[in-house]
Amino acid sequence: MHTQDKSGFGVAHDFHGSLKEDADFPILCETCLGENPYVRMQRDRNGKECHICTRAYTGFRWKPGPKARYKGTVICQQCAKLKNVCQTCLFDLECGTSCWVRVE
Repeated sequence: MHTQDKSGFGVAHDFHGSLKEDADFPILCETCLGENPYVRMQRDRNGKECHICTRAYTGFRWKPGPKARYKGTVICQQCAKLKNVCQTCLFDLECGTSCWVRVE
């Protein structure tokens, strides 16, 4: 049997990529965005953790209307793009149904 070196099990040490994402605008459906065309977004760079893949991502908060509560993103953009869903309500962007209904 051969012995493993101290650095690990053949893990490459030259990885310089980032496990964090940096986004300028969230992936949202029309209902989450609201009716107001002038929405003020609050951005928190790498301030949230994705509920699906547990990566750090850029979180967003906004009020969709004058009497509405604040909404925020719950998943990262990579998961939203892979599943084609809204980052806030997790509804499908094409047909507007829940991603759990779409799977079944």
